Formats: sequence, structure tokens, C-alpha cells
Amino acid sequence: MATAKKKILIIDDDQDYADALRIVLENHGYDVDHANNIQDGRNRIDTQPPDLIILDVMMERHTDGFDLCSDLKNDQSCRMIPILMVTAVTEKTGFKFSPATDGEYCLADDYIPKPVPVSDLLSRVNRLIQNQKAC
Repeated sequence: MATAKKKILIIDDDQDYADALRIVLENHGYDVDHANNIQDGRNRIDTQPPDLIILDVMMERHTDGFDLCSDLKNDQSCRMIPILMVTAVTEKTGFKFSPATDGEYCLADDYIPKPVPVSDLLSRVNRLIQNQKAC
């Protein structure tokens, strides 16, 4: 019996970037969905929770990703879904963000700056999904 594909939700307002991620992830056996903003992303999470969320930081507002991540990690029904934050916040703003020093503000399970090497992305996605705790 085949096991179900793990579902990944990409929440990013950059359609081209999301399409590129989708191709890479689907070619490695994942079922991928995409939301263009945090409201659509939250709706998709509430109706069909993914196994992993890849979340951009800067969308309509520069803090959208941080805000959604905090909301999800403080929600009993969503807090166990791993979040990989992928962002160009440092490149675009000069703000040097690091989970090691800014972890109280960003509750993501992992963080990687854009552009992301494919091998690094896949390694982190695989690790987060394998380490996912049952809700």
C-alpha cells in the first residue's frame, strides 16, 4: 500500500517563486498547494491542514509572515505544523534577522534566506517533515 504524499502549503505573494518551489517539491514527491497572501493561507490551513508550511515574511505588510507564524504557533490546533520561513527580508530591508537572536519574535521551526539553493531547501523540508510531531 502506497503512503499518502505529504502536503506542503507555500504562502508567498511572489507567484513565480511559488511556481518554482512547487515544481521542485512536486518532483520530489510532495503534494503542493499555494496561497498568495496570509488570509488565503490561513483559510487553507483551517480547512485542510498541511504537513509543512513554507512561509514568506514580506507580503502586503513587511511583517505578514511573522504575524501569521506567531498566530499559528499560538493556536492549539495549528502549533504542531512545522513552518519553514523563507525570505529576502535582509536583502530587501537590511534588517539582519536570525532565529538564534530573534527567536522570541519568530517562532518558525526553521529559517532560510532567499535565494535558496534547491539542495538546502529539500534538506530542510525533509528534516522538518520527518521530525513532525503528531498533533
